[in-house]
Amino acid sequence: MTTTTLTTGRPMPLGPVKRCPRCATVLDGGPVLFHCQSCKRAVYAADLDNEIPTTLGRAA
Repeated sequence: MTTTTLTTGRPMPLGPVKRCPRCATVLDGGPVLFHCQSCKRAVYAADLDNEIPTTLGRAA
């Protein structure tokens, strides 16, 4: 995951934030295999819920 550093000096994720399904901590790594720092667990991207916002098209 690409990160950027703000004035606080902490890296912040640029893309959508992935959270651990067990403890809801922000995951490191990706795009296929993530790592949870809190519960020391490896999480595959296929095991995460991914909701893609869709917009309804306008009628012609």
